[in-house]
Amino acid sequence: MEIEFSSNRLADASVNFSEASRLFGVPLGRKYIQRLAILRAVDKFTELYGHRALRLHPLKGNRTGQYSIALTGNYRLIIEKVDEDRVRIMDVEDYHGD
Repeated sequence: MEIEFSSNRLADASVNFSEASRLFGVPLGRKYIQRLAILRAVDKFTELYGHRALRLHPLKGNRTGQYSIALTGNYRLIIEKVDEDRVRIMDVEDYHGD
């Protein structure tokens, strides 16, 4: 699957583990790189539902059209489906906080 990034910082962090760790910290950076590897390995968006560890689910309300993928603890990788074979990485966040 092709991956687009909503920001340069997310794209830079996707290049290697050390860059991701610098931005997110070691545990979160490791999961970020792992999740991107899974996204790149599948051909179609629907195949992501077959990976139970991702806990992929659509978001609601003002986030309709976005999906959440589990990283660590409350941290999630927020993605948008662009096409069946393309996603956009929107953010890494703890959207359960506050």
